[in-house]
Amino acid sequence: MQARIQILYLGEALWKHPSHRPYIDRKIAGGGWQPETVYLRPEDDPGLMNLLSSGDDAPLLVFADADGSARIAELLAQTNEANPPGEKVRIYNIKGKNITVIQTSPGEPLPPLPLKKVPHRTFHSFPEENVSAKHLQKQSGQTRFDCVEILPGWLRFDAYGPQAASAWADLSDVYKYRSIPGNSLVESLIHYLASIEKKITFAESCTGGLIAATFTAEPGASEILEGSYVTYANRIKAGWLGVREETLREFGAVSRECVLEMAAGAQRNLDADIAIAVSGIAGPTGAVPGKPVGTVWVCLRNGESARTERLQLHGDRNAVQEQTVLFALKFLVESEKEKIFEFFSKKPLTE
Repeated sequence: MQARIQILYLGEALWKHPSHRPYIDRKIAGGGWQPETVYLRPEDDPGLMNLLSSGDDAPLLVFADADGSARIAELLAQTNEANPPGEKVRIYNIKGKNITVIQTSPGEPLPPLPLKKVPHRTFHSFPEENVSAKHLQKQSGQTRFDCVEILPGWLRFDAYGPQAASAWADLSDVYKYRSIPGNSLVESLIHYLASIEKKITFAESCTGGLIAATFTAEPGASEILEGSYVTYANRIKAGWLGVREETLREFGAVSRECVLEMAAGAQRNLDADIAIAVSGIAGPTGAVPGKPVGTVWVCLRNGESARTERLQLHGDRNAVQEQTVLFALKFLVESEKEKIFEFFSKKPLTE
């Protein structure tokens, strides 16, 4: 069963920090823990003691800087501290409830989290039939299955518990075979492309390099990605990628014709096997007749074949960009057809 834990970020310097809190969140997720409650509190919160001593028996993991850690030590001065493993990790017990205080600051490495790791396995399934994720939640013994629909035709399964590594075998064959294991789909794609010795590149306009950044955030990216393009202005699309002036005049930058030429130019210039090009209107301005905000054209060239698709996305600027990245990943999986599923079907589901 997935462990119940609660998280408290104490102090604005931690819970508002743009890089340190995501770093902490990744460490938590990496242990297979999904907090059922997350609290954000200032160090001088008058209700802090009530929160620490609440009746909920789920362990509380507190992240605080030096001042916040001292504040909690002051509040819990009358509480016996149980075997503190280090000066930056202190464990308290209030009426059977464990409170672990981890002192941390932006820019510092996070000490090991003193929690038992929860067995956790993830795989991404691309079933040919249209199935709603709502019908695929499952509880079996001590193992819990969660399913989230990332995009139509792309489901993420998470299994937690002692039998997580084998629980996925209970699912229908269509999900097992058309699936890619790994907590990070991108890391798995990197592994696959490296194994078949394929290189990839990107030509991005509206996403401004976000697709390339998504790949370089994962280990092993240098094996399959040697370079990428951010071609925001039309003159850069023309000068760097060879997009024809007549194409830009007649069809515009947000068009099938433009992304076809962007992908071809990137693939040619970098001698890549695969090229993905995107151009769109992320908003909030830039809409023109026939091309509202959220219009995005994607092209994927794999060898000599090319696929293009017009997307109509919704949300704010960042949501449009992030959805574009997801569609690009799905197109990449689909471009390899059954070969990619055959490749992963021969490998065990690993952490």
